[in-house]
Amino acid sequence: MKTCPHCKVNIGGDLVKCPLCQNLLNGEGERDHWPKVEIKTRKRHKAFKIVSFSVIAVCIINLALDFLFLDDVPHYSWSPIVVGWLLGLGWLTEFILKKHYNLLKTMFFSMFAIAILCQFTESFIYLAWDLPKFLWITPKYVIPGLVSANMIADFVLSFINKHYTDHSLIYMFMNILVGVVPWVVLLIVMHGHPLISWSICLVVNCLAFAGLVIFRGRIVLSEFKKRFHM
Repeated sequence: MKTCPHCKVNIGGDLVKCPLCQNLLNGEGERDHWPKVEIKTRKRHKAFKIVSFSVIAVCIINLALDFLFLDDVPHYSWSPIVVGWLLGLGWLTEFILKKHYNLLKTMFFSMFAIAILCQFTESFIYLAWDLPKFLWITPKYVIPGLVSANMIADFVLSFINKHYTDHSLIYMFMNILVGVVPWVVLLIVMHGHPLISWSICLVVNCLAFAGLVIFRGRIVLSEFKKRFHM
């Protein structure tokens, strides 16, 4: 029988990772106690197919209207923006529904997806619409705002439900890195004058990390040990 070195429990069957903390198990495996049951997912697969077809259909219609039917009419192109957001949100929906549900993980990757879509939208508008000045709104304000909001939400959730702190704290640390590393880079590049938005983001992340260490110190240490196999 296998054992988990962190949870201190015995795990029957031939699992590779602990179902509680997802760390590697020690010991020899054994035959499963129960026969494997195949879960029928036909309805879910059909729903995914319907959603996928709907997204692709809307993308094709938008591209056709923009570049075929309105080709002779002077207008700003909008279809790549619509297609980009539809594909991005469609992927995010599939990620949420198909993967194992983990709220902090979902919020972390959602933050990245929204940031990429916002930057794509801003870049496309600037290039395709021939605007005179590129404002860089997304990296200056949108991304630090998303990182700060995500960190605050993670911090609140860690106190509402202990499960988030016990098993998903790694995504809070990753969010802190996303908030701190750009500030350090800007500090070097801009010679000591980083943007106020990124400075606010740095303060929010530092406060959240300090709060976790003070109020959840043992759990934070335990999370580090589990994730880095210490």
